Amino acid sequence: MKLTTAPSAVEPARDFPELLPHARPAVRLHPRRGTPGPRDSHIGGPVLWPAAEPWPECADHKDVNGRAYTLPMAVVAQFTAADFPEIRFPDGTDLVQLLWCPDWHDQPHPDGWGQACRLFWRRAAEITDPPAEQPDPGEHGEYDDMIPRACVLHPERVTDYPGDEELPAGLGERFEAWLADRGLTDDLTTVPGYKLGGFLDWCTTGLPAALECGECRAPLELFLQCDTYEYYLGSWAPDSAPDRFRPLEERHLKTGDEAGDASREPVGMTVGRGSHAGLFVCSADPRHPASFFTQ
Repeated sequence: MKLTTAPSAVEPARDFPELLPHARPAVRLHPRRGTPGPRDSHIGGPVLWPAAEPWPECADHKDVNGRAYTLPMAVVAQFTAADFPEIRFPDGTDLVQLLWCPDWHDQPHPDGWGQACRLFWRRAAEITDPPAEQPDPGEHGEYDDMIPRACVLHPERVTDYPGDEELPAGLGERFEAWLADRGLTDDLTTVPGYKLGGFLDWCTTGLPAALECGECRAPLELFLQCDTYEYYLGSWAPDSAPDRFRPLEERHLKTGDEAGDASREPVGMTVGRGSHAGLFVCSADPRHPASFFTQ
């Protein structure tokens, strides 16, 4: 299935060329509910896990009586080099898996809050005996909001632009003024939904003072954005004009219907306060501990 983003009302090369040097490639993942296999790229499905390797757990939990317990980490995503050559895989790897604890945690560096995340970089050919069943953190029902539904992916390559906080001083203000003079809304910067690469909208926390790796101090870069919604409704009304980021192929679906809601909230997670979050990796070595920022 092909899913396509509508063009923006703004064409930087024509309308605002000052933005062009700040563009980054991104991949809209367009997850849609399905049944991916353990060797597929996906959100929330089974992963290609070595049978001899213990499943990761988070031990930072206590029940109502103060007794400690562990929680198996939940599968969030798996990506292959064949599907996503944009990912900078470390030498000797062609598979990356993201698992997290579905409970909320303070982030050690930089300051933040959200899920405790772990990335696993692997070589797929070396895993020949994945277990038939994988642990289900959903047995602790209070964490359902942060356990993704299994989704297949329909990647679309797009160009992303940063929001005001990541633009040079004065450029964001000039762009906002340019839009206002023409009665336009900014539908160009910080593409929403699930995406690889691009830029995060720092609407809640603001841009961290030092967006750098906690291990080597190299700059961090956005690896994966998770979002409550694939797109937003223009006026929050069921019959409002379609958002630019609502795929052209799905605009016949009605908000409020099962199929329409599944296209807008395919993963079924409430990220942050119904917003989005970004997993950042070290630009020098993505195997260094990742940082997660919830908005």
